Amino acid sequence: MNHPDAAVRVHAVTGLRALDAVTRDGLAPLVDDPSSAVVRAATRALLPHAAGFSREWLSVRDAPDRPRAVRVAARRLLRAAGYTRPTG
Repeated sequence: MNHPDAAVRVHAVTGLRALDAVTRDGLAPLVDDPSSAVVRAATRALLPHAAGFSREWLSVRDAPDRPRAVRVAARRLLRAAGYTRPTG
């Protein structure tokens, strides 16, 4: 989904979720979207698919240089996948 309007991307994700048509590969790129609203919508849609993400893929998105919405999404998906965050 690469529509220039973030609201359209949010509605598309919401629609896919309502239709139970979410795929991990289809929505995973939206975790890195520049719009925090899109990142939140994608994260909600991806939570049931969290176990399909590698710990490494999610950990990269939890890096300090990432936008806050992306870090929060990564942490939510890490928890949903059953990964524990490293301490320290």
